[in-house]
Amino acid sequence: MKSPRASPSLFLLAVISAVLAAAASAGAQILITEIHPTPSSGEPEWVECVNTGTRPIRLEGWRVCDNRTCVEIPVTTLSAGGFLVLVRDSEALAESRSLPGTTVVAECPLPSLNNSVDRVEMRRADSSIVDSLTYDVRKNRRGVSIERCGVWQNGLVIYDQAWGPCMRRDSASCGSLNSCVRLPNDVRVLPANVEDSSVSISFMNVGSLPSGQRRRIIDCGDVRIRDVLPALDPQQVDHVRIERNRIGLHDSVRAVAIRVVITSADDRPENDTLEQMLIVPTVEPRITITEMMAEPNERQSEYIEIWNGTPVALDVAGWTLEDASGKRASIMPPARVEPGCYLAVSADTSIAPMVRSASWALMRPAVNINSTTDTITLRTPQGLVADRVAYDSRNHAHILSTRGISLERRSPWSNNPMEGALWTSSTDVSGGTPGRSNSVGRPPPVISGMRSWPDPCSAIESSTRYPCIITWEQPLEQGIGRLRVYRSDGTAVSELLNGQLIGNSGSAVWDVRDDATGAPVPVGIYVAVLECTSLQTPQHHVEGCIINVGQTDDIPRKR
Repeated sequence: MKSPRASPSLFLLAVISAVLAAAASAGAQILITEIHPTPSSGEPEWVECVNTGTRPIRLEGWRVCDNRTCVEIPVTTLSAGGFLVLVRDSEALAESRSLPGTTVVAECPLPSLNNSVDRVEMRRADSSIVDSLTYDVRKNRRGVSIERCGVWQNGLVIYDQAWGPCMRRDSASCGSLNSCVRLPNDVRVLPANVEDSSVSISFMNVGSLPSGQRRRIIDCGDVRIRDVLPALDPQQVDHVRIERNRIGLHDSVRAVAIRVVITSADDRPENDTLEQMLIVPTVEPRITITEMMAEPNERQSEYIEIWNGTPVALDVAGWTLEDASGKRASIMPPARVEPGCYLAVSADTSIAPMVRSASWALMRPAVNINSTTDTITLRTPQGLVADRVAYDSRNHAHILSTRGISLERRSPWSNNPMEGALWTSSTDVSGGTPGRSNSVGRPPPVISGMRSWPDPCSAIESSTRYPCIITWEQPLEQGIGRLRVYRSDGTAVSELLNGQLIGNSGSAVWDVRDDATGAPVPVGIYVAVLECTSLQTPQHHVEGCIINVGQTDDIPRKR
């Protein structure tokens, strides 16, 4: 008996149904749109996917893979345009992130994402690859998710192959539209950029259309800006720079809040504001580098010493030390410095026996001071310069060897335009005084009006009366100052300040030399004259004091 033959019409119908099913499956495209391989403590790693198709898709037997392993995803139906987040611990993710209610979270033994370079793949049940990416954390930012970019067109996101770090302030856009997707109208306030002595706030049109004018409000310390943000073309940037001196003059380190708002919210209002904290050092030298050990012997370690001349205790954990090459080291906690006290910072715990009972802290990584010449900069955590000094082996006293001998600052409280006059070799028998008063240090004089100190002073560098310290107290809170030293006949000998910003009190150092010849001035009476013009008012203040030079490099003659 012949077996019944299938009807040609039924066979054709089955083929058509299979083709339509395959087409429907191909149209429901799943894309990997965001991964977080380096989340902060407590937050689990996760992978985000989006159904970019026009109909729901059932993920059954699908797997997520890295370079080594694959794990199966729980059976999930993802609606068109829907987000899926794959994570090992959904409860830990919920504690770290606030996800939209429409986001599907699937808990699975997600492969561990490498913290440097790795690959992530989405595979169907037949092991065919749906989407994949290879990422490199070094090209992005640790602690920030990596997003897939795209453009918003007619209510849909057209994703491309460009990836970049998330620009949201909470470091990720888990389960929602990526921050790097270009919307039609989107002006963004960028994070404040801190330079040596200024703060720059930038506004960028990251939208696909030109933006109109918008009002903006900027608050930063004593600075209040209320103006209009100009119209910007796509990718155009407008900058506002705020100089450190405008933020305010204070005798202590301050934490200042930067607050920025642009009005008329656009397609992405969450980036129309900025709140950022800024540690602002004093303008006068009240946090200074006071000692440097560049050539330690076998029982010592390199170190840099910091002095706190402010009236309050200061925590410098997170502050950085930078050498001339630009290499920076962060000061590790605990790093508390009491008022008028010192802190020695080293990369080596062998600093401990050297400081005796004084304070010290570690820095990571190491900053190595060049044994001949270098520049060391102390910065706040955000990057403002608190102090910058030049190390020069020629500033050491004229001794046979400087190995195992630190370079100490004579007056940690002094604002000195000539670093060479301020530094000399330590005279401590151990070779240095890390974490405690310098062996050649001097206490700050009591400021009352304008005076020179010591009296008389000396032009001999080895003398305890060298150099000449000129201090002032004048009525103007902020002003542009000029300080000159004159002979008794009115001839100018030296110019210590010329157009610098000064406060109502301060100091400068004179090396007791003639600027024109570089030679020590003769014994005699000189006059220091300070002129100051106020920044806020038309006031002008002039004050002077006598300088008594009682000793020079001249060899005494026998009588």
